[in-house]
Amino acid sequence: MLKQLCRAAVLATIPVWAAAEGREAADVYVFGNSLVHYLGETARSNVPHWLGAMAEADGRRLALDGQWGFLRDFAGGLPPRPNWSFPGVASAWDPGRGAFGDAGFDAVLVTPANFIQYQAPDMAYEGDNPGGESPLGATLKVLDWMLGHTGGVPVWIYEGWAEMSSLVGRFPPPDQALRRYQAFNAGDYHAWYLDLTEALRGARPDADVRLLPVASVLAGLLGDGGLLETLPAEALYVDADPHGTPTLYFLAAMVVYSALYETPPPAGYQPPDSLHPQVTSAYPQLAQAVWQAVRAAGVLQEARGAPQRQAAANPPQTGPLPRRGAVALPAAGARPQGVPALGMGLNGISDWSTQQPFVDLMKTAREWVGHLPGQWGGVTIDALRAEGVLDDNGWPLRIPDRIDRLEALLLTDQPEDADYLRGSYVVTWAGTGDLKLTGRARRVSYGPREARFHYTPGEGAVGISVSATDASDPIRDIHVVREDQMALFEAGVIFDPAWVARVRDLRSVRFMDWMMTNGSPVQAWSDRPRPSDYTWTAWGVPLETMIALANQIGADPWFNMPHMANDDYIRRFAETVRDRLDPGLKAHVEYSNEVWNHIFPQAGWAQIQADALWGPSETGWIQYYGLRAAQAMRIWAEVFGDAAQDRLVRVVATHTGWPGLEENILVAPLAYLELGHPPAADFDAYAVAGYFGYEMGGTEMAPQIDGWLDRAEAEAVAAGKAQGLRRVALREYVRVHRYEAAVAPVTLALQEGSLRELVEDILPYHAGAAEAAGLRLVMYEGGTHVAAQAGRTEDTRLTEFFEYLNYTPEMAKLYESLLGGWAAAGGTLFNAFVDVAPPSKWGSWGALRHLGDANPRWDMLMSFNATGPSDWAPRDPDAFADGVMLTGTAGADRLGGTAQEDILLGGAGDDTLVSGGGDDSLHGGAGRDVALLPGSRGDYSFAPDGAALIASSPAGRVRLVSVEGLSFADSPATVVPGSEL
Repeated sequence: MLKQLCRAAVLATIPVWAAAEGREAADVYVFGNSLVHYLGETARSNVPHWLGAMAEADGRRLALDGQWGFLRDFAGGLPPRPNWSFPGVASAWDPGRGAFGDAGFDAVLVTPANFIQYQAPDMAYEGDNPGGESPLGATLKVLDWMLGHTGGVPVWIYEGWAEMSSLVGRFPPPDQALRRYQAFNAGDYHAWYLDLTEALRGARPDADVRLLPVASVLAGLLGDGGLLETLPAEALYVDADPHGTPTLYFLAAMVVYSALYETPPPAGYQPPDSLHPQVTSAYPQLAQAVWQAVRAAGVLQEARGAPQRQAAANPPQTGPLPRRGAVALPAAGARPQGVPALGMGLNGISDWSTQQPFVDLMKTAREWVGHLPGQWGGVTIDALRAEGVLDDNGWPLRIPDRIDRLEALLLTDQPEDADYLRGSYVVTWAGTGDLKLTGRARRVSYGPREARFHYTPGEGAVGISVSATDASDPIRDIHVVREDQMALFEAGVIFDPAWVARVRDLRSVRFMDWMMTNGSPVQAWSDRPRPSDYTWTAWGVPLETMIALANQIGADPWFNMPHMANDDYIRRFAETVRDRLDPGLKAHVEYSNEVWNHIFPQAGWAQIQADALWGPSETGWIQYYGLRAAQAMRIWAEVFGDAAQDRLVRVVATHTGWPGLEENILVAPLAYLELGHPPAADFDAYAVAGYFGYEMGGTEMAPQIDGWLDRAEAEAVAAGKAQGLRRVALREYVRVHRYEAAVAPVTLALQEGSLRELVEDILPYHAGAAEAAGLRLVMYEGGTHVAAQAGRTEDTRLTEFFEYLNYTPEMAKLYESLLGGWAAAGGTLFNAFVDVAPPSKWGSWGALRHLGDANPRWDMLMSFNATGPSDWAPRDPDAFADGVMLTGTAGADRLGGTAQEDILLGGAGDDTLVSGGGDDSLHGGAGRDVALLPGSRGDYSFAPDGAALIASSPAGRVRLVSVEGLSFADSPATVVPGSEL
């Protein structure tokens, strides 16, 4: 029958491509083996690669995850544990960020072994099988799990080609034996799969079970009378198992494509010349033949006759919504009395961020944009650089004739309740030209090289516009400072005290986003960000600034080495940290970020490096990560020498939801050949992510979530009417209360769903993997991932609800479960993601929404920081101490500092500012002020820095402004005029 169909397809004169539009997208999970994905000598010996190529050519979308194994292993190892990744093929599911059932899969492929068809599907496997498991029983276990966790995703039985050796005797087989083999694939072998499929349907009549007839369709092409009957065995198979060549997997992918997308293989696709020429030259006829064969096999009728899955997946519930109850929460303001427990990632620097970490807001400004006459923009920052418009620090040297003005934005879309931002600001600059303030800048006044404006937070931005600049004295060194912080700025204070107060107690701060790690262009030391850069949104925050923060707040820094950084960059970076970081703090260092994740450019770059070094392979990119990360860690260890054990933590990271991937990082046989030892030997800590809630924002949960929201709003309306409210009053009441009743059901779903899976299954697995490697388990980032996904991001109501939910007491309790589960699994440092960020349709990542925020989630994190386990690495509590900021009065004050980094600001009187050591900032203010420094005068060297005097000694570097005299601890009564130093 199949041969006849193939012959008929060759004779067909009407193209079939126009006959079926098919499905636009496929989200697929594969329980597979080498019949789907063979780890051969080429990266193209797999079905997903070709499936993705055809989908792209046809304008369709493919997302695919999968795992290797035998059917019995799949049944006994649930939940699914993906360990596949293919360049160019998107992933649909990250287990570390959501449950399987919420990933939106619309097809699951199950691949039985190809050497068990000599007996019926319901007969027990031979050999070691104490439970008497059969192929039918094992498949039913997978099917039942899918029914319980997805609500009925179609399960396809993938009919891979039969084992060859028992039929052909030797490899390569003679032509007659090869024809006999193809006849077996189309006959008895195919019948076994039909029997299995029917048995599954009979046992589970509510399940959507389909047969994917790969082997039988290919047999029609490759057997007697088929389009490819003359194709030699060596063009298809590499052994008698039989593993295949890329040509075989390409043909198999044509069958899979037709079945999953319900449409012929794309007419516009041109197979590459790397495939066998008979296949490339006959592709149009092959595509028609495959399509006709898939239709003849009844695949499309099975799909169209299946029950509609979306409605059945997560049908809205109709019973009463569970009620919100009282939630026991920790008190606000918890602070550690000893060693803190919590790490936290710092949000990236941008003009729209609510983090506002710097006194000089120009460091958070958006990069220049060039406005053409009569329009906004038109000339990008890259074009400005290419035309030589900017100097090395990013200040404009000239305004090209075609450009009306350059503009940089800051304070963009700050929340209206961020009252701490409200007030007067001072803008200063050097140079000559025309600088104007635009946007939300109000009550603007201008003076010589200075402007002042009043700002009220809200929608929009403050613009700094330069329309003219003197080429011999260009406008530069622009600073934007809140007026009440001018003394801080003059004293050289970098960090806004309001932000410092929020992060000062943390054990660790991760600088991944501050360093703009993902896709970083940095290669050489000369590429690094500089303190003098006009904004730190262009290239990232300078190393000097990150070290200054760690020293000031007393927190271990976590640095991420750029993926393209050369050895010299890594060495110089490590030397700078060694020399400038407080010796009591430990530098955590990680090579790049999520190199396994093909969303980020570093994954593709690693693949290119691996291919160049070792040739194409399925795991080359991640083995290269293991190699380069180990090399980077070795450089750090060499720089720190004998102090490395006390001052350095070398971190390697893996994909939380990809069990087994870590072996390709830590063992990495290809990397072993380069290093002479496994990469694991060069690390101290094994890092994973710890997200939950991804499932809530996908299409799979949409009916349930929308149903809860509809019912919650109806309850709010009913409650308002019961209070006698009408019209405007009722609308306002509903606006405030519309989401309250939806919190409890969503919280319960999270607790029983992805959060439970994370703490009970995923984290314990990685704890075991870390222990086996002799490494300490740490988290590089984690927390809520309750955010809209894909098309759901445009649902305003869903976004508003998630923003509300993420800061409720119930979310705080989920964090308590996460933190407790992490510690119970053996985790040590937990890095919450992130400190301060505005919620949006993309997620509610900030533990604080702005610096003035107060919410239960933050309180829970701070409680864990103060009381959670922290003794997993012995540390001196004094290492985490931070300094003080003291402000004088109108009288004569004595302000005493500590041994840490202090800020002492005198008032109008004659003040004495006492430095206790460390890198202090002292501003005397008005009056005649004296600074008392530790040690003796001979310990110091002095240097002017503009209006400041820098006093440097082994005890620290002190910046003094408006201080008229200095005395020293060995002779405090002797005051030396500052003018003499």
